[in-house]
Amino acid sequence: MDIMTGLSAISEALKITNKLRELDKKFDKSEFKMQISDLYMALSDAKIALADAKLELSKKDVEIDKLKSVHDSKMRTSKYKGYNFGIDESGHSIGRPFCPVCEKTKDIQIQLTRTIITGTDQCPSCKAAYSGYPWQLPPDYLETSE
Repeated sequence: MDIMTGLSAISEALKITNKLRELDKKFDKSEFKMQISDLYMALSDAKIALADAKLELSKKDVEIDKLKSVHDSKMRTSKYKGYNFGIDESGHSIGRPFCPVCEKTKDIQIQLTRTIITGTDQCPSCKAAYSGYPWQLPPDYLETSE
């Protein structure tokens, strides 16, 4: 259930409560008991819906905290010729670019490395091969992507 279902159940409970207030002496105990039973059911539905909504909101808070943590743990980058390079606090490059595949698909920063056996550059995580990419930032390059 969601918040709207909970609000709907509360609305129904309020309608039943109003009916109970309007009961005349002409109604018998069985009808009164039926109305009370309907009221309990509507309030129970509302309680369940609101508990479910609280759980969903809690899950979303956990996911937001996780995403913030991942974002905060990432290195500042500077984009050059389609590749992101890690940069330090002073804006200087700290090495080779990050694998674009891993950045896009896994949202992680993995620096490309030179493979001794083949002599090509490769991502140690996804094993994507690269050639002809800029292996470092020019010394005077200052653009940042953050």
